[in-house]
Amino acid sequence: VSLKQAGENRKEENQLYQTSVSDQRATVNILNKALDRLRQFYAPELAQVRAQEPGRAVAPRPDTPKDYAKSAGAGGVIQLIMKIVENAESAEKEMEVDEQHSQALYSDFVKSTTATIEADRAAIAEKTAQVASTESTKSETEAAQLANGEELSKLGDLLKAQHVDCDFLLKYFDVRQKSRAEEMDAIADAKAVLSGADFGK
Repeated sequence: VSLKQAGENRKEENQLYQTSVSDQRATVNILNKALDRLRQFYAPELAQVRAQEPGRAVAPRPDTPKDYAKSAGAGGVIQLIMKIVENAESAEKEMEVDEQHSQALYSDFVKSTTATIEADRAAIAEKTAQVASTESTKSETEAAQLANGEELSKLGDLLKAQHVDCDFLLKYFDVRQKSRAEEMDAIADAKAVLSGADFGK
């Protein structure tokens, strides 16, 4: 259940509670008025005692109707109404306890959900920072690889040039050595000629 949905459900439950409590109180109020009327008619001594409760004005005693006789079963009706009032008050108290319990559960749910959301946001921020750091490291690594690739390319070119030089040396080594030997022999002959030469003395 999402936090928004839970809030809407809680609002509906609270509105139902307010309506039900209002209905219960109206019922109790109406039934208490009916009880007062019945007591005034069937048990005036009880009505007089009730009327003299502190904070209540003493109501004048109504005229007793001459046409009607008091019913002997009136006590049962009064007791029945008193029982209904008692049940309505008890139901109101139960609804109040249920409302407090529902509100406490909703508050716990909101706290838990909020904590979870905050933890998720923190985790997302941390993961985002890790991704940014990883992307930065990746960029640096790619740049280093590119530089290494260029260096390797240069070294490869140098190696090729060295290889060509070596191939040249190997290919013409015998020819050059033979030419050197011939040059050495020619120098030796020249030295011999120069050593024994007579320049016109």
